[in-house]
Amino acid sequence: MNIDLLRYRQKVGMGQVQVAYILGISHEEVSIYEQKPETVPMGLLVKWLGIFGLDIATAMSVSTPPLKGIAPGTPYAELYHKLNLLNQYIDATHPLDKLDIPTPPATPHDLKKQLKLYKQKPNLALTGGFDAGKSHLANALLGSKNLPVGYQPATRVITFVRHVEDRPQWFKQDVLVFDENFWLKDESGKPIIDLLLLNDKERCEQYCLQAGNFHILQEYGVHGSNDDVAAHAAVVYMDSPLLKACNLIDLPGYSDQPDEVSKDVEKATSAAQIADILLYASPAKGHINGQDMIRLGGLLRLLPAPETECNNFPTLGNFFIVATHADPSISDHQLKEISDKASKRFYKNLSETVLERRREKTNRAITEAEVRERFFTFWAERPDRCQHLFDELTNILGDSLPQARICRIDREMKAIKEDNTKKYTSLIDTYNISIADIEAQNTQRSQLSVLTENESVRQQENKLKRDNVRKNIDKLKKNTEIDFQKYTEQLLNVDAVEQIIRQKYDDKREAQEYLAGYLVEKLQNELEKLMKENSEKFKIELDTFFQGYPEAEFNGYKSAEYTNSKTFRFDWEASVMGAVAGLSSFGALAAWAISFGNLGGYILVAKFVSFLSALGVGFGFSGGTAGIMTLVAAIGGPIVLGIGLSVTIGLAVANLWSWTESWQKHLAKKVVKDFEKQSVYEQFLKVIDKFWQDTDNGFEKVADVVEGDWNKYLEHQREIISPTIESKDCIKEIIEILKVNRDFFAGIPWFNIKYQC
Repeated sequence: MNIDLLRYRQKVGMGQVQVAYILGISHEEVSIYEQKPETVPMGLLVKWLGIFGLDIATAMSVSTPPLKGIAPGTPYAELYHKLNLLNQYIDATHPLDKLDIPTPPATPHDLKKQLKLYKQKPNLALTGGFDAGKSHLANALLGSKNLPVGYQPATRVITFVRHVEDRPQWFKQDVLVFDENFWLKDESGKPIIDLLLLNDKERCEQYCLQAGNFHILQEYGVHGSNDDVAAHAAVVYMDSPLLKACNLIDLPGYSDQPDEVSKDVEKATSAAQIADILLYASPAKGHINGQDMIRLGGLLRLLPAPETECNNFPTLGNFFIVATHADPSISDHQLKEISDKASKRFYKNLSETVLERRREKTNRAITEAEVRERFFTFWAERPDRCQHLFDELTNILGDSLPQARICRIDREMKAIKEDNTKKYTSLIDTYNISIADIEAQNTQRSQLSVLTENESVRQQENKLKRDNVRKNIDKLKKNTEIDFQKYTEQLLNVDAVEQIIRQKYDDKREAQEYLAGYLVEKLQNELEKLMKENSEKFKIELDTFFQGYPEAEFNGYKSAEYTNSKTFRFDWEASVMGAVAGLSSFGALAAWAISFGNLGGYILVAKFVSFLSALGVGFGFSGGTAGIMTLVAAIGGPIVLGIGLSVTIGLAVANLWSWTESWQKHLAKKVVKDFEKQSVYEQFLKVIDKFWQDTDNGFEKVADVVEGDWNKYLEHQREIISPTIESKDCIKEIIEILKVNRDFFAGIPWFNIKYQC
C-alpha cells in the first residue's frame, strides 16, 4: 500500500522523533518506513494513521499530488547550439596543434577543452545543519522523492544531481557512488571537485563503489547504512525540469557538535567552493543561530559575484537563506517576524566584514533591505510558504544567471578570437623577418653568442634573485603575522570586547549567541586585508624577477636588445601563465597573475583564468586583488569555522546572570578566556603559514618552468638562425602552421549575443 506517511506527518506539523515516541519505535525506523511505506506492518500502520486521525480506507482513497518542482526552462539552449557549431568548426577546419616552439600560443585543441568548461551548467548547492531538511527541499525543487531524507543526519555523501540528458552514453544506470580518490588532490591532499571528471569513463569505473537504481542512494549515501564503505560522493541522473538549468548538489549537513572537522563537514566545505548559487537551510524555529551565522560568513566569501558580469543581476541574487520546517504551528505573522529578525541579525553581524567585501567587489550598496530579500521560507504542504522561493529561484536560474554567464563567455570568446589572432600574426611577422633579413640574422647570431657565453653568469644571478624573492616571501609572512598579532591583541582584550558588546547588543541572549561569531568575522576580515596588502607588495617582487629575463646585462650589453627586439622576444608572460595553470595552490601568486591586464590570449593555456573569471574577476581588471579574499577564505574558511563554533557552544553554557559585575563585563571575560583556551590566534597563524607556504611553493614551480622555457628559447634561436637550408625549411614549416592557426582563430564563428551586459 503506497500511503504517503511523510506527507501526512508534514501536514500536521509533527517531527519524526514525535511520531517515533508515540509509536514506540526509533526515528530511524520512521525515516525508513516513510521511504518505503509498503513495508510497514499492518498493525503498526493502523496505529500510525490514527495519529493523523485517519483510517486505512481514507488514507488509500486520497491521492497524493506529485511535487511539481520548478521549471526554469532551457536558458542555455542557444549557447549550447553555438558551442556545438564551434566544435563542428574545429573538427572541419583541420587546424594544426603541433607547434614546436617555446611558449607556443593557444591551440585549437586548447579551445576544444575550454568549450567543455563553457558547457558545464551552474551548480545549485544546498547546505545547512544536519536537521535542516535539505534533502526534502531538494526533492521538492526536483519534483521527486528520490533523495533520502530523515531526521537524523542522513546524507553522508556529496550528491550531484544532473539531468538525464547529461548522462554519458557509456553509463546506463541512475546512480554512481564513488570514493574520495575519484577526485584529483591539491598539494594539501584535499579533493579538487571537478564535475568534468564525471564524464571520464575510465576514472568512474576505477573508483566506482556501487552503481544502480535510486535505492543505491539509500544503501550507500546515508548514515547508518554501509558506513564501513568509504563513499565520498554520488552522481544521480534524473529527468527533472530544474536540471535543464543547473546541477543540484545536496551536501552533507553540518553537525550540531563543536567537532567541525568531521568527514561530513569536510565534504560539505569542499563542494561548497564550486557553488554558483547557494541555498542555506535553517529551521524556522531557532532560525540562523550563532553557528549558522559563522557558516554563512564563510560560505558567502566563497560565493561568486555575478553582479560583476551583468548590471541586471540582482544584488546577492545567488544567495538564498531558507527557513525550513515552516510548519502550520507557526503563524504567518510569526514566520515573517522570524525572517525579519534573522535578516537584521545577519546584517548587523556581517555588514562590516563579508558584506563590505562584497560591496567592494560588486560596487553595490547592499543595504539591510536588500539582505532581507534573500530570506525565504519553505513548507511543502503550504504553497504560500514556498512559492516566493520557487519563483525567485526560477527567475535566477532561468534568466539572471544565464545572462551573467553568457555575457562572461561572450566576452571571453571575443578575447580568445581577437588576442590569439593578433598573437599568431605577430609571430608570423617575426619569423618572416628572420628568414628574409640576412643582416638581421648576422646580428642575431652575434647577440646569441653573447647570451650563450654569459649564460653561466646569468644563471648565478638568477639563483641569487630567486633566493631574494624567497627571503622576501618569508619577510612578508612575518609582517603578516606581526600585524595580525597586533590587531588580535587590540580586539581580544576584555575592555575592547566589553565595548563591542555595549555598542552592538542590547539583549543578553543575542550577545551570548552571536558575539563569538562577530569577533571571528572581524579577525578573518583583518586577515584578508593584510593578505591583500602584502600580496600587492609581492607583485612588485615578482614583476622585477621575471622581467629580468629579457633585461639581463652582461658587461654593458643588455639582453633586452635581442630578446625584446622586433625579431624575437622571450614571452615570459606566456611562460608564467602556462606555469600557473599547473598549480593547485596559489597563495599570493593569484593576485599577481590577474594583474597582467587583458588575459584573453592566455585563457586557453591557463585554466586558472577561468577559475578567476568564475570569481567575477574581469580581464581588464587593474590591481589584481579582487579574488584574493575568496582564495584566503578557501584556505582559512574551515579552520575559522571550527574556531567560531567551538567558542559559540562554549558561551551557550555560560551563566551570565549569577554574577555581581555587569553581564557585559562577565561575557567579555568569558569570550576572551575561551578564545585563549581554544588557541584562536594560533589557528589563524596556521592559515597565514599555509598562504605564504603556498606562495613559496608556487613561486619555485613557476620559476622552474620559466627557466626551462628560457633554455628552450635559446636552443630554438640557435636552430632558426643557423645559416643552413634545414634552418630555413624549419622556419617555413613553422610559419605555415602559424598561418593555419591564425586563420583558424580569425575565422571563429562567434557573433554577438542578445543580452546587454
